[in-house]
Amino acid sequence: MSVRAAPPTTICSTCKVAGLEQLRDGQACVTCRSQQAWSDLGTAGLTIDRATLDAAALRRRGEAAGAPRWRTCVDHAPPLVTLAIAAVTAWSIRALMAARPIGPLAALLADLREASQRATLLGLLALVVGAVALVRLRRRREYRKLPFIVSHALAVAVGGSAVVVGGLHWYAMSGGHFGQYTTMPPRASLGLTANVERILNATVVVLAPDASGDARGLAIGTGAVVAADEDRAWIVTCSHVAMPYAAVGAFRHARDAQPVWIQLADGREGRARVRWAAPPPLDVVLIELPIARPPEPVPISVDASLMQPGATATFVPNPYRSGWKVMHGELLRRERHRTSAGTYDLLFTTLPVTFGDSGSGLFDARGQLVGLNTWTRGSPDGGSEGISLPSETMRTLVDAIAGGRLDQLDDTIAPAEKE
Repeated sequence: MSVRAAPPTTICSTCKVAGLEQLRDGQACVTCRSQQAWSDLGTAGLTIDRATLDAAALRRRGEAAGAPRWRTCVDHAPPLVTLAIAAVTAWSIRALMAARPIGPLAALLADLREASQRATLLGLLALVVGAVALVRLRRRREYRKLPFIVSHALAVAVGGSAVVVGGLHWYAMSGGHFGQYTTMPPRASLGLTANVERILNATVVVLAPDASGDARGLAIGTGAVVAADEDRAWIVTCSHVAMPYAAVGAFRHARDAQPVWIQLADGREGRARVRWAAPPPLDVVLIELPIARPPEPVPISVDASLMQPGATATFVPNPYRSGWKVMHGELLRRERHRTSAGTYDLLFTTLPVTFGDSGSGLFDARGQLVGLNTWTRGSPDGGSEGISLPSETMRTLVDAIAGGRLDQLDDTIAPAEKE
């Protein structure tokens, strides 16, 4: 005959107090069992090791019991290291974004390329060190403090910014946007006539900064020497080349122009200034370059209307793009344009005027400057037509050169301001 087990109860067999725990018949509650265990252990069996507890407390503060002071400094060095790397990286970004004065193109590009590489590499270092330090914080609970987290996170943020900014600049510097050359290329013998050699010798490259004088916003164009004396050269080019920051169609004051950088065909170069700007809509300025023994200037034709459609036209493209070349074409037509700023003529040729050629001279068969190349547009047959301002738009310059009054062209007043 089987004996049925007693049902579970919540009343302790020792203290007779009801609780939440289900107890078997004769079983004591957890409180009574705990008291019985301490009674069985007795006071002699319990020992508190104060030294062990103190050592554990020291370890929680990041120190081993009895460790030297230098070990503490080493354990707390990571945030200082990441902060230092972040500071140097931030300095490299600031150096990359700092304004550059106008100067030789090769030196400018080399400086920007070096600064972008430095910022990118320091950014990678800060990013890696900061990320590794943040991962290590998860493994060492005693170092999960706000200064540690902030310093490492700052290194990651600054490093990421430097990688993006420096990398974009580095990529831009490797694009060769200004052409094949960054200094005046060597002159090989092209078997040219004396008139064309004179045109080549008078061709210059013009570099202009932005409105604040920062050369990072560089504009590049071409010009021609139209007058000279013993210690300076006078160069004509387009207004949008020498003063790219001025609004199209607005009057440009020479006194407001930033200095420009000129490189002559023989490789000599120097800082120059805009001395005269034509009133709108004429896209013409005159630049003065202090330099000894300037090249022989080219003559300006008094009236380009004498040049008929079909006549030969010559110009020299910007030599920085692919070296020295002489382009020959023909005059297509002459068109009159009426604008709110006045009426003026344009010459259309078969010559391909592209980026960097603005400001270059358009010459006739006798080597006279008959126009100033400004831009290009597509032709109906799918090609392109070069557009030039005719030489009579520079009559003020011609008269000043003939009368020896170039120094008096310091700043022309627009017709509207005369009234």
